[in-house]
Amino acid sequence: MYLEIKGQISEIIYQNEINSYTIAELEMEDELTTIVGYLPFVNKGDSLKLERKIC
Repeated sequence: MYLEIKGQISEIIYQNEINSYTIAELEMEDELTTIVGYLPFVNKGDSLKLERKIC
């Protein structure tokens, strides 16, 4: 089973230029959440669909 979220990057809080480790705000329909991970080539305004496996 997977958890899926979709939204648009509203702000890049931090992005490491060497390894692409990123902290960003993802704006969904009715909430704002912080996402973290290795996200190369992600920019403010990009739309993302993220999935996470639920155990």
